[in-house]
Amino acid sequence: MKKTIAFFIAALLALALSACGDNKPTTTSPTTQSGGKPAQSELYFAPKGVRMEIGAPPAPALEALEAALGAPLDELECKSCAQKAKDINYNYDGFALTVTYPEQGEDYISGIDLSNDKYSIPGGITIGSTAEALFAAYGTDYEEENGHYYFKKGMSILHVAVANGKLSLIAFEYDWDNA
Repeated sequence: MKKTIAFFIAALLALALSACGDNKPTTTSPTTQSGGKPAQSELYFAPKGVRMEIGAPPAPALEALEAALGAPLDELECKSCAQKAKDINYNYDGFALTVTYPEQGEDYISGIDLSNDKYSIPGGITIGSTAEALFAAYGTDYEEENGHYYFKKGMSILHVAVANGKLSLIAFEYDWDNA
């Protein structure tokens, strides 16, 4: 349990510290490949049917999460290095939602991190799924670096780490490099 919590906190801090850019994100419209497989453009997470996408306004998701899951286990507020803003990580059992609150402009979802296999992403992919299952669901249009795979669509990145053939990290991130 302590290792899971330590990993979860480290992943959240890495996401918060890696988010450096100047622009506000935009949202993309999802599509589906033939045969019902999720297309790479379906970079979203939907625990208990609450759909969340990078760049989307957070208020509807936070309200729906409250109704479906109750209050977050905890909240961690920090200064955003991406812009003049604050980030709040809303931590739930199985995932964390990062919301950026800029001084000017609209609030938006800037990160989603899964911490265990309680929830899946489109294609039935979870922490612990095989790399083969990931590629069958999302294809091979990705960038790879040291066992980390980056599926990009619009301003969204699906970041997946593979260790010993199994997924050990699933995160949705804002693509600050292409903002």
